[in-house]
Amino acid sequence: MDRTWWTRFLLVIAVAVGSLWFLTPTYYSMFVLSRADRNDVAKLEKALPSWAAPAKYRLSLGLDLQGGIHLVLRVDTKTALGKRAQRLAQQMISYIDGKKLGKLTETTNTETYEVTLTAEDPSTMDAIEKELVSSFKDFSKVSRNAGVLVMKLESAQVDSMMSESVDQAMLVVRKRIDKWGVAEVDVRKLGTDSIQISLPGEKDPERAKELIGTTAQLEFKIVEEHGDLFKDLYSNTPPDPNAGITLVTSRQDSEGNEPATPFLSGTDKNQLLAYVAGKGGEGKQVILHCVEAPSGKSCLRYTTYLVQSTGLSGENLTGADARKDQTTNDIVVDFQFNAQGGKLSEEFTGKNVNRLMGVILDDNLISAPVIREKIGANGRITLGKGRSDERLKEAQMLSLSLKSGALPAPVSIGETRQVGASLGDELIKKGTTAAVVGLLLVVIFMAIYYKMSGLVADVALVLNALLILAGLALFKATLTLPGIAGFVLTLGIAVDANVLINERVREELANGKSARVAVDQGYDRAFWTIFDAHVTTLIAGFILQQTGTGPVQGFATTLIIGIIASLFTSIVVTRVLTTYLVHGRNAQTVSI
Repeated sequence: MDRTWWTRFLLVIAVAVGSLWFLTPTYYSMFVLSRADRNDVAKLEKALPSWAAPAKYRLSLGLDLQGGIHLVLRVDTKTALGKRAQRLAQQMISYIDGKKLGKLTETTNTETYEVTLTAEDPSTMDAIEKELVSSFKDFSKVSRNAGVLVMKLESAQVDSMMSESVDQAMLVVRKRIDKWGVAEVDVRKLGTDSIQISLPGEKDPERAKELIGTTAQLEFKIVEEHGDLFKDLYSNTPPDPNAGITLVTSRQDSEGNEPATPFLSGTDKNQLLAYVAGKGGEGKQVILHCVEAPSGKSCLRYTTYLVQSTGLSGENLTGADARKDQTTNDIVVDFQFNAQGGKLSEEFTGKNVNRLMGVILDDNLISAPVIREKIGANGRITLGKGRSDERLKEAQMLSLSLKSGALPAPVSIGETRQVGASLGDELIKKGTTAAVVGLLLVVIFMAIYYKMSGLVADVALVLNALLILAGLALFKATLTLPGIAGFVLTLGIAVDANVLINERVREELANGKSARVAVDQGYDRAFWTIFDAHVTTLIAGFILQQTGTGPVQGFATTLIIGIIASLFTSIVVTRVLTTYLVHGRNAQTVSI
């Protein structure tokens, strides 16, 4: 045998051994671990022998095969645009103030996305209007009356922002779920304002909702000194006695987590919000703070804060890290803004030194640190000492919320569906049975019809199956029921290639060629026919992969890997074996 044959032979051996190596995590996951631990990467890593492939290369099962939770989120793009218009209005005021062109106040219509800007000195409005129209291209001028300018978001910009809100929300949801450690999550866009989420292996719908429910909007606002606002409200408009709302006139928390001036406290969030709705005054808002139970799983009560918008949100954050300061022993969260966020932060913190900066997540004030100095692109939230382990856990949760980014729009759960694991087991059994029966029928047919050449094709077929499964594991693909269908289809395509080769060899033998010449010319002349057929199918697979939804993509992924494996086994593997049987043994005939 020449050097080329030995090179191909060693390549085939290496590919076969590599396929088995990559499939070891899948074997241990499916047949060694219990079903409950199938998605636990840490337990799988411990169970694997030292020589095995890393646990991350296991072949995982999709929602339709192992059960799990299916969620659909509705993205409130209208509310998101209203809030974005408000933030842009705040940026307009800061921009004009920085240019020293005058003082402005704003009123934003969150339904029509119109911003009404009123100049303190009407004579300055000409210069202000010129600067805003040229600098804020997302807005167009609606009207101007003396010192009052009305601007509105462009309709094209509204459509673009709505689409962008859903795309960004989808990325943030995926990022947050990944940080919680949910395995094999599938997040994709559904329609124009919804997100579809599949959580294979998850059994608790409430936990799934909790994971998604933490994907909230993050904002930074200045906590206002509200004086007797809540005291006067409580005295002049007493709440319903059954609402459980009380007035607290002294600080309750020695660590400074509650406002020093009188505030309201209640156990029912909705009733407290309804009571204080619209009572904050112009440009201000009443925000609640959740006082957590010791377990941290629920809120004992809610307390009120008065805040004012700054135009700075979690969209401007690039990172956050929780740690213990080795010098002061304080538990801190260091965070970083992007260039735009750093500029905005520097502006509003510089104007509000020694005031409280409210960190607001999902309309809940989670922290209110004092601004000690001007904060630019880098800032720090100091949570104090307290009990170190509890404070560090709190800091880690805050860090997780910060660095996971902010949803650009509020979301609500529109649909929750639980897929039973028993249905998945049944689908696996039926799919596996179909694949095994189909494979056996093909193996028997090839052995009977093509004799020894048929057995060679059977060996290549088994290796082809291993290559497909190993390829799916290598790329950490998720196997779905349509994926099993794609697996069976690619086996048929692989057999078709071997049929073409064997028939071509038969033709060459019928033309009086010797066994060696017939084999060599049979493979050479069948090559381009096989290659063209595989490439056209491969193109179709890539189109399905890029344009299809979850199940279709599962089918396409398996098809693509199968086509590549089929090319290798039909052109390389069978030729190595056939060349050995004919050339290596000096055979005068071919068993075909």
